[in-house]
Amino acid sequence: MIELPHFPADDLDPARSDGDLCIQACANDPQVAVHAVRNLARIAFGSASVRWSQLGFGRTSSTSAEQQTPRNLFGFKDGTANLKSEERDALDDHVWVGRGDDPGARWMAGGSYLVARRISMHIETWDRTSLQEQEAILGRDKGEGAPLSGGREHTAPDFDARGRHADGSPGGPLIATDAHVRLAHPSGNGGVRLLRRGYNFTDGSTGLGRLDAGLFFIAYVRDPQSQYVPMQNKLSRSDPMMEYIVHTGSGLFAVPPGVADEGGFVGEGLFS
Repeated sequence: MIELPHFPADDLDPARSDGDLCIQACANDPQVAVHAVRNLARIAFGSASVRWSQLGFGRTSSTSAEQQTPRNLFGFKDGTANLKSEERDALDDHVWVGRGDDPGARWMAGGSYLVARRISMHIETWDRTSLQEQEAILGRDKGEGAPLSGGREHTAPDFDARGRHADGSPGGPLIATDAHVRLAHPSGNGGVRLLRRGYNFTDGSTGLGRLDAGLFFIAYVRDPQSQYVPMQNKLSRSDPMMEYIVHTGSGLFAVPPGVADEGGFVGEGLFS
């Protein structure tokens, strides 16, 4: 088991964190995914048991150029700048573990690391926030998903663009210095990128009668210590979005490469 550090804004529930094995089952019908997990748990009876699980729906990022960008439960497009399957060179740089990355874990070459975070959203509080403030927090407009510096959804944000006051004098940056899109952008994080594959979730209501809902964040990275941890530390310290969310579950898992030869099995390199 690999553990992520505890970030400043975390309120992690141990019952929804960590674990030794990770199963991600995906299907167009949730009944199919639940049945698959149930069968795997049944086969493992006596050797392993389910520590925690999370049922998600939809998706919160596009992973192909052919897909439209979905929206999260705050109503904004999510994952606009996500890595796409067509970006083979970028996947090699940011997702797949290289042969020389870790001499002590050569079996991980060609695999990846999965970061899972259960992020609860304070949706009722967010809904009472003005549209202008919501867009300023994200750094993108709500309708198109375009950066506030101008353009369309996939236009690169211009972090140097500045507005003007009514008298024509120079104003502040169009994208706030603490906007989410600026803090999470590769240009401010050593050029690193993530392959996100997360989902929305709703788990009924809390004891206060509010929605127990949010984002089940899943990302695949080549090196979590250099890609995910520094960025999440920055977001925890400076992102105004933290007023509206709290991380309640966490896990970090090694994902071995696929099966190379007939008769092989996942994780074969670890046991050979």
